[in-house]
This record gives sequence, C-alpha cells and structure tokens, in this order.
Amino acid sequence: MPRKPRPPCSVPGCPELTARGGRCPEHQTEADAQRGTPGGSAYGPRWPRIRRAYLYAHPWCVLCARQATTADHFAESRRSLVARGVADPDAWSRLRPLCTQCHSRETAVHQPGGWASERVKPVRGPGLR
Repeated sequence: MPRKPRPPCSVPGCPELTARGGRCPEHQTEADAQRGTPGGSAYGPRWPRIRRAYLYAHPWCVLCARQATTADHFAESRRSLVARGVADPDAWSRLRPLCTQCHSRETAVHQPGGWASERVKPVRGPGLR
C-alpha cells in the first residue's frame, strides 16, 4: 500500500517536507524564539497566578452560573488598558469570571475581528438592502 506524501512546510516559499504538516524544524525553531518560552503567557509571567487565584475566589460564570474557566477583562479589553497606560491592567476590579461559551460569545460581540472579520457581513436594519 502506498504511503501518504509528506506535506510541505507551512511557511510560504519553504520547500522542506515535514513529517505531519506544520513547520519544518528550522521555521519551528524561529517561531519558538519569537514566542518566547514554550507555554508562556502572552500577558506575562504573573498572569497564570492571577487568573488561577481569581477563578478560585470567583468559581461561577456571572452570565450563566456554570463553572467559570476564564478570567475576562471587562469592561475594557486588556489591550485597551495597556494602550491607555493603566498601571495594573490585571487588577481584580477589571476582571469577571466567565465560562468558555459565554467568553467566546462576549468576545465575538464586543471585539469583532480576527481571521473571520473579512467574512462577517455588516448587520443592516429592517428593510435596508
């Protein structure tokens, strides 16, 4: 039985073949160096501890009362807090506990964008075309 061909590296222009897809070893090393420590938080080294303590103290989603899994920055995103120069954007007063489903829904409503932003059609009022 013939084997499945190896896929090329996912970096445009790289001809290297990979074992399971994704990046070749050279480009994977570059990506790891840019990301920092593997598994490191984009919010910094303090965030995992802050998140864990907050969810321990606030175990239920404020929107649906399921078990909270996400410490959501609310009413402003962390990005906007950092852009404004807020001294402690991860203060408990700026967080709220949410379950994964509620966090995904709230993020889609309040922070549209990302990979699907070009596909989202603008919402129009009734009778408008």
